[in-house]
Amino acid sequence: MFRYNNLIQLLKTTFYVIPVSRFFVTILLIVFSCLSAYSQHKLANEVQLPRFEHVALREVFEVLHQKHSILFSYNSNLLDSDKEITAEPYQGLLINYLEKLLGDKYSFKETISHVIITYAPQRMDVTTIDMDTIKNSRTRISGYVKDIRTNKPVDLATVYDNSGFQTSTLTGGDGYFELNVRNPNHSVSIALSKENYRDTMIILLLPVDISLSGSGRKTGYYQPSDSGKTISNSAIGRLLTSSRQRIQNLNLGGFFVYSPFQVSLTPGLGTHGFFNSQVVNKFSLNMIGGYTAGVDGTELAGAFNINQFDMSGFQAAGLFNTVGGNIHGFQGGGLGNVGLNKLSGLQIAGVWNQVDTVMSGIQIAGAVNIANDAAHGMQFSGVVNIAKGDVGSQVAGGVNIAKKVRGIQLAVVNIADSSDYPIGLFNWIKNGSIQLSLGIDESKFAGLHFRSGGRVLYGVLGIGTYIDNKDFQYGVEAGLGGYLMKSKRFSLAGELVQRTLFDSDWKYHDANRFSLRIIPSIHFGRHFQLYAAPSVSYTALRPKTGSRAVVWSFWGADPSRNTIHGGGTVGMTYVLFPASMRP
Repeated sequence: MFRYNNLIQLLKTTFYVIPVSRFFVTILLIVFSCLSAYSQHKLANEVQLPRFEHVALREVFEVLHQKHSILFSYNSNLLDSDKEITAEPYQGLLINYLEKLLGDKYSFKETISHVIITYAPQRMDVTTIDMDTIKNSRTRISGYVKDIRTNKPVDLATVYDNSGFQTSTLTGGDGYFELNVRNPNHSVSIALSKENYRDTMIILLLPVDISLSGSGRKTGYYQPSDSGKTISNSAIGRLLTSSRQRIQNLNLGGFFVYSPFQVSLTPGLGTHGFFNSQVVNKFSLNMIGGYTAGVDGTELAGAFNINQFDMSGFQAAGLFNTVGGNIHGFQGGGLGNVGLNKLSGLQIAGVWNQVDTVMSGIQIAGAVNIANDAAHGMQFSGVVNIAKGDVGSQVAGGVNIAKKVRGIQLAVVNIADSSDYPIGLFNWIKNGSIQLSLGIDESKFAGLHFRSGGRVLYGVLGIGTYIDNKDFQYGVEAGLGGYLMKSKRFSLAGELVQRTLFDSDWKYHDANRFSLRIIPSIHFGRHFQLYAAPSVSYTALRPKTGSRAVVWSFWGADPSRNTIHGGGTVGMTYVLFPASMRP
């Protein structure tokens, strides 16, 4: 980590690299010494800590949090916070204490809220630095990056402008780099970053007076909860970004910069150039497609938007949007939307939506919605909804698939481990029930019914034949039922079903029957039930007399008229998979 003492040493070394006078360097050192008192950051804070003996490392971090309001972020796979340590009392700079506590294999970065601890056992340095002023107010900075221990070139290290965050590049096989800095100030800060290497920063002095006014540029750090859920590891990321961009993302990790706006034609060809994947914008306009760190406002694209980290606000693309972090707000894609982490908002796509977790939001797609977990969200799709974990509610024209459904499932086919309120023709609920019933009603219709669903709602499918009817021979039924009461020996259910009537040649003649049934059942063990169910029905027939008036009948339908009538069904049920006794 670059510190004040490093700056002093660097400025002394810079005297031999850049043509400035010894007097100028002396004045500069005095100015920086005066400013040091006003530039105290977290790592430069004075801390006072007691002796720790055989305690977990996390307890030391907690004391630093309680006494000095310092928060830490680190990868638990690389730093064991449960490791037992012993440390003597200490008073001094935080950076020195951390280096003493953790050793020289870790590096430290600061954000507004956290100190980031990264694993960096190796060191690198820059040699043979050259600076040339070129046209259009640009300065070309070149040099070689080498491993301090082996003195070998460091390949594919990211070198970027740490003053304006306008440009970056990667070193070649010989460690060489060239960096064109636009409108440089009187000093240029260059940062080097590579996975498993400690971040290095150098300050180069131009041969003019140095202005100490800062740019006010805001930086940040993003720590993904799962390193496997990143743009670089995704299929779309590998397809639409270059290997050089993915290497840079690996080198810089979660480091990003805020910028008001950016315009790009394609990824890497825009106002931020090769550094675009590390910039979060308030407004981003991508003519064809863009690749940015994220958006905290509005992002529009003719074809696609790709964000490394979070999207907050409004995002729309002609084809698709892909976000590596969390989504807060609205995301609309002509074809699809993909979020690798959490959704808190609304996803709308013409074909598909995919996200890891729907925290509090809705997915709406023309064809498919996919989520690993949507316990507090909803999925609406024209064809298929898939939630590999929990889901709030699912509504689809075809199929719903989930593990645990907290609300309703509405589709032709519903599949879940647990779903109390499935609404569909076929429901395969692991913790629900599947039943087969044989029965005969007052119209002498003998039918076989298949009932499938959860602990409360279930679907009804039936087929049967009339024993004695001159006009109709067959009937097909479909409907929805629900349990009103359920115990070990008795249950009470209600059903709404519709029966379509056919003649002996399976021709349909505008004949239907709609019934409300109340079904009390007596249970004989876990699998057998007997029931006698009263019903109220409306039988709609094509009137033979030409009259369409509805008649009433206490028992049974008028064979020639539309009739509202009473009736009943008796039968037996075999329960293949019993549901819980509690409705």
